[in-house]
This record gives sequence, structure tokens and C-alpha cells, in this order.
Amino acid sequence: MKKYIILILTGFAALTSWPQTSHIDSLKRTLQNTRQPKEQFTLLNKLAEDYYTTGKGNVDSSMCIRMLQIAEQLNSDSLLAIAYNLVGGYFVSGSGDYSRALEVYFKAVPLAEAAGDKRRISSLYIDIAVIYFKLNNPVQQIKYLRKAWENMPDQHAGKYYYMLRQVQYNMGRYFLSQNMPDSALHYAQALNETNLYLKSPVVACTAQGLLGSIYGQFGDKELAELNFRRADKIADSIQLAFLKFDFKPVFIDFLININKIAEALTLSRQLMQMGMQYQNFDVKRAAAGFLRRICDINHSLDSAYYFCRLELAMKDSVSAQNNVNKIESLAFSEHLRLIEEQGKMVEQAEQRRINLQYGLIVIGIITFLILFLILSRSVITNRKAIEFLGIIVLLIVFEFINLFLHPIIGQITNHSPILMLLTLVCIAALLVPSHNRLEKWAVSRLIKKNETIRLAAARKTIEELEKRGQYSHT
Repeated sequence: MKKYIILILTGFAALTSWPQTSHIDSLKRTLQNTRQPKEQFTLLNKLAEDYYTTGKGNVDSSMCIRMLQIAEQLNSDSLLAIAYNLVGGYFVSGSGDYSRALEVYFKAVPLAEAAGDKRRISSLYIDIAVIYFKLNNPVQQIKYLRKAWENMPDQHAGKYYYMLRQVQYNMGRYFLSQNMPDSALHYAQALNETNLYLKSPVVACTAQGLLGSIYGQFGDKELAELNFRRADKIADSIQLAFLKFDFKPVFIDFLININKIAEALTLSRQLMQMGMQYQNFDVKRAAAGFLRRICDINHSLDSAYYFCRLELAMKDSVSAQNNVNKIESLAFSEHLRLIEEQGKMVEQAEQRRINLQYGLIVIGIITFLILFLILSRSVITNRKAIEFLGIIVLLIVFEFINLFLHPIIGQITNHSPILMLLTLVCIAALLVPSHNRLEKWAVSRLIKKNETIRLAAARKTIEELEKRGQYSHT
């Protein structure tokens, strides 16, 4: 009875209709007519999510770079976390550079935490877990899957089911890799239920493929084949190449194991064509391996030998392609570094502008105070107070000039510490004599002013005494 319930549930999930068309064309048209950076970023992000949901497109390097440029320009932690998340995904699917992808993901996590973006935090932890799955490290895989679950967005949030399906699928893969099909089945069934909300062909494909592997591990070849065929039909209807590359080899291996050699031969040839179409040597190597196995089974020794040689050649090509991918990854990383450096320079320039404004305000206030004390006709001021304020003004003026001229000095001296120090010493040597002259002028004016105030006060006292004396005499 349980088997039939599962069959009905999976069949219902697979046959449930989903929108085969998306807003991709509309988003692209809107993006072409949008000039505001924040709106461009939002549209690019929606476009990426649409690709991952419908399978009708791929996220390329230009999209990642543009989003990172906008995020740096707007200096937004939230946008930077999103951009880094996509960049990490590009490193995984584009060049297979897992170490660089992990570096980018871990850089994005504190940014997402600072922005309080739980949807992004959970997404990053899921992607980190996926890398550890590919590296065959289940301990770290389940660790970060649990972190992703702990940071799931609120159920009423717009992206809750979008994130839930990723957690469910990867939990299912984890338990399947640990030979725990019962636990894996729980998450696969839950994934099908989640897709009732999403209506995503990508989710349907991954769910049916996962169920096929699970029933295969149970030893139920009939249900395994049923789900594999559903997944294969969906995979053929979408464009996401990496999804096909993940699923097709699993299905071909299953067909060989159940002795459906003719169909396995057809699919292996299709896999080889896809590998040639996308210039993916790893896929071509896998296809050559399947063709060799099939030829061995069919006792086609000449063909088996040919595909054995081809498989070995593809292994060499994979090694060469990995070197090319590493070079491309380094170039892409350098591009990212330049974008980050440009963002830091913009941020530093803005901070320098603010500091200059603060410096001018402080110089203006203290200068006004000194002038008030010097020119006031009623306040007697201590000479030491003027000297103290003068020293403060000197220090602030020096710091202001340093802030203002620092980029120019750095460019001229090529940021040489010794040359920059000598330049600042020369500036200080010009400022100190000027400060001394101004201080002497201020002190002399202060003395004259104090004398004038004291004389005026003495005259007033004498006049008052004379008036009192005249009054007493009378």
C-alpha cells in the first residue's frame, strides 16, 4: 500500500503543470531600458533566479561582474552578499574552482548577516554545503546544511519555498550518499510537495531524479526507472546544462545495470554530443566510459578498445581543460579584485571628503574663537590660551593638508614611505614659521587689547572715584 501511495504522490507532483514560460524576455527588455543602478541590480537578480527556476538560461560572468560593480558602487552589504553568492556559483559551474568559490561564499556570509538577510544567509550555507558534497566531505556538508536550515527565512517571506526546496534536495542527497534511503525518501517526497507551490521544472527534475536514485538503493527497479524516466523527460525540456550533466550519467548507469543496453547506448551518444556541444571534456569522458562499458557487454572488442582510448584521451583533455579553467578563473578573480579595489577607492574618497569637511568646520570654529578672543573689547584673555588654541589650529591645518594632498603625494612618490615622509616634513617646515608669525601677531594684538581694556577700566574707576569725592565734598 505504501508503494502505491508513493507512486500516486510522485505521479501527481510530476504531472502538475508549471509555467513553461517566464518573464525572462520581459525582464531583459526592461533591463535594457533601465538606467538606475539599483533597479538594474534587482532585474539582474530576478533574471538569475528565473534561470535557476525555469532552466531557460544560464548565469554568465558578465552578469556576475555587472552585479558586483553595482553593489560596490552603492556600497551595500546586502547587494554585495547577493553578488558574491552568484559569483561563487559561477566559479562552481563555470570553472570548477571550488576553493575560490568557498572563499567568495565565506566573504559573503558576514555581509548577509550585517544586512540581516536570512534568505541570503541560508542560500550561502546551502552553496557551501554543495561544494563539500562535491568534495566528498559529508561531515562539513551536513554541518552547513543545518546552518542553512537554522537561517531559513520566515515562512511568509517571498523566497521561503525557493530556499526550502534547496535544503530538501541537498538533505536528500546527503542521506542517499550515506546509504540511508528512508531518510532520503522523506526529503524527496517533501521536495515534491514544495514544488506544488513553485511549479518549477528544475525542481521537478531534481526531485524525480533523486527518487529514482533512492528507489534504486531500495532495490525497487520498477519505481526507480519510472522516476528516472520522468526526470529525463523534464531534463530534455530545459536549458540548464549543468542539470543535465548531473542527471544523465546517473540515468545511463542505471540503464546499464538493469541491462537496457540499447537505450543506454542511445543516451550515451546523446551525452557525448552534449559534451562536444558545450566543449565539456569531463562530460565527454563520462560518455566515452559508458560507451566502453556497453561495447564490452556487447563483446564489440574493437569498439571497446576505441572508446577506451577515447576515454583516456578525454582524461588528458579534462586535465588540460582544468588548467584552462584555472587560468580563466584567475583572470576572473583578478577582474573581481579590480572591481573590489575600485569600490574601496570610491569609499576612501568619500570618507576623505567627509573628513575634509569636518577639518574645515573645526578650523573655522577655532579660528573664530581665537579672533573673538583677540578682537573682543570686553574680555581679558590669557596669553597661554591663545598659544594653546594656536597649536591646535596648526595640528588640524597640517592634518587637513595631509588629507587633501595625500592621494597626489602618493601618486607622485609611488607611495614610497620615505618620500612621503620627506614631503610631509617639508610641508610642516613651511607651516611652522607661518604659525609662529601668526602667533606673534595674535599675542601682540592680545597684549594691546588687554592693555586697552585695563586702561579703560582704570579710567572708569577713577571717574567713579572723582564723582564720589565731589559728592562727599558738597
